[in-house]
Amino acid sequence: MRAALAMLVIVAFGSGVAFAGDADKSSNDPNFGSRTDLPDGSSTLSVGRRLPTEWETKIGTDVSLAAQPSTLPSENFATGTFGDRSTGSVWGSINMPGFQPLGFDKTSLEARVDGGKDEGKVGATMSRTVPLGESLSMTWQNGYSVTQTLAQTTPESLPLASNAPASVIGTITQPMQARTLDQTLKFNVAPWGTTFSADASSSNTDNQWHNKLSIEQTVAGPLKITTSVEDPGSAVPIKSITAGFKKVW
Repeated sequence: MRAALAMLVIVAFGSGVAFAGDADKSSNDPNFGSRTDLPDGSSTLSVGRRLPTEWETKIGTDVSLAAQPSTLPSENFATGTFGDRSTGSVWGSINMPGFQPLGFDKTSLEARVDGGKDEGKVGATMSRTVPLGESLSMTWQNGYSVTQTLAQTTPESLPLASNAPASVIGTITQPMQARTLDQTLKFNVAPWGTTFSADASSSNTDNQWHNKLSIEQTVAGPLKITTSVEDPGSAVPIKSITAGFKKVW
């Protein structure tokens, strides 16, 4: 799976993408990419290309590379690494000016197809950033997305003839459509490299609002640590601390 995803990146964007610091790459190169390595050995890779249009238009692919399994079964059991769980998706996005009557200064449209989850997603995000002095800024962001799961066939038995009835071949589950509304308020403290975020989202899958508080702190260079709490104050809040090393080329 890892080799197939790497081949997808190479075929889609060729060999024109190089790491930062390559003197042969010009500043206006339409190719871009980034890689984030996590402490558990897994990593995320994003590669894209800017299209020559009036508005900022991009196409790309995101790949999640699972940690390489160890040769010792005991280590794989301790870390939960069993086989290659790498996944990938392709996407396209357009950034354009916001709707001034509504108070937004930026509008983003994105479409994504995730091969690992067998689903497609279309979304729109409107945001406005307001400076609050020389070192502090606030961003208000509203998003709406629709996620469509592909229809799947559940085989019940192996048919012996091509004209076998549908009841023998299997059942077809109807695709599920999820509509999500998301609102985010961010405060960015530039000198400290700190971003405070408060997020509220709702989906038709459970008809409930879910809250999330997070803090992202830049430790040194591209190394960042994010602490988040989902549904604070509830009976079962979800707490997490993640660290990532991001390199852009």
